[in-house]
Amino acid sequence: MAVGILFFVLAVSVLLAGGIYLFVNKANNVKRKLADFILANPASTAVVACTLDERGEFVADGHELFYNAEQPLVMASTMKVVVLAAYADAVVNGELDPGDRVPIADVERYYVPLTDGGAHVSGLKSVGIQADERGFARDQAAAMTLDDLARIMIYYSGNAETDYLLARLGPDKMASVVQKAGLEHHSPIGLTLGPVLAIFNHKDPSFSMDLSQLASAGIPNGNASHLDRLTELYLHDQQWQASQIQFMNSVSREPVGGPDMWARQTAALQLFPKGTAREYAQMMARIAAGRFISAQVSEIMQHKLEGVPSDWPLRAIFYHRHGTKDGVTAGVLTLASHAVPRRGPLRHQSRVVVVLTNGLSVEDWAEQLRYQGHYLLAIDLAQATDVFDKLARVGLE
Repeated sequence: MAVGILFFVLAVSVLLAGGIYLFVNKANNVKRKLADFILANPASTAVVACTLDERGEFVADGHELFYNAEQPLVMASTMKVVVLAAYADAVVNGELDPGDRVPIADVERYYVPLTDGGAHVSGLKSVGIQADERGFARDQAAAMTLDDLARIMIYYSGNAETDYLLARLGPDKMASVVQKAGLEHHSPIGLTLGPVLAIFNHKDPSFSMDLSQLASAGIPNGNASHLDRLTELYLHDQQWQASQIQFMNSVSREPVGGPDMWARQTAALQLFPKGTAREYAQMMARIAAGRFISAQVSEIMQHKLEGVPSDWPLRAIFYHRHGTKDGVTAGVLTLASHAVPRRGPLRHQSRVVVVLTNGLSVEDWAEQLRYQGHYLLAIDLAQATDVFDKLARVGLE
């Protein structure tokens, strides 16, 4: 009996080891495919990796990489770092009290079911609130603090929480912080609700809207009157909102990779904010050094960016310190991070890494998302190992 048990344990161990090897090998291949995609698509990708000094300034140590660093690209949810900056600045200046309690009903005015990958539901769960089958809080009398909202925005990438904070902060505050952050080439940051409703609109389910007309009307430059109108309808017209929520149930049955769903989402990418890899790298560098806007603002941001629960395995295995925010939308994977690697030629050095990829095919996007290829690539860039050399041969300045 003992011999049989021992044989069973050994067999299971061999199978597990083989499974782990196959997964790691596949993940490494996916990471290298992402590097190949970046090199083959210079108009829609960008990478920055650099060592920092104690002031958060870039160091020319032979391990710096600036690839298409000035190219404005869709940031997806990585732009929420800027919203976090505005929140932190408002807290430090006494404009917001992080302990203020906000009714869930006020936050969920900005929630469109089935459009955030479960982020809002995960955020509710993190504060002990159950959600119904659509993702709305079962207890509409519940509340959470402003600091809970900021945490959910970064930890789970909640769009409703982000939009509530954006509404509280106001466009003037956002514009001021964008200027303070040195994001000179960043397009305006508005509510995510407008673009989401433009993509998934019960009044236009075939998505026949001419996006070129929207672009020519100036949405990338801040003229978002069409998106503002959709937002106002959702926030203030209960019948329109109810019809939209009902419509989302039918949309949710479409496969994510289906041609209609994919075309609807990728066509609308121009409605989302764009930024450059260099400017995000400079912002992350100053945050890491405690010199972004003020030491107090930097501390608040460090606490949020370095505490994301899903990043814990990476921090434990690869980094002494690691703060990051990623972004995911159709064909887009982005990431901005600061890190101190545990190993490699740059172990114990402070590094900043930004990876921006737009225009991935549905097959490549799904594969990269499944294996977290952009995070694996960022590890190499932080350590200046493996794929770093491939990219550096083209992008080193």
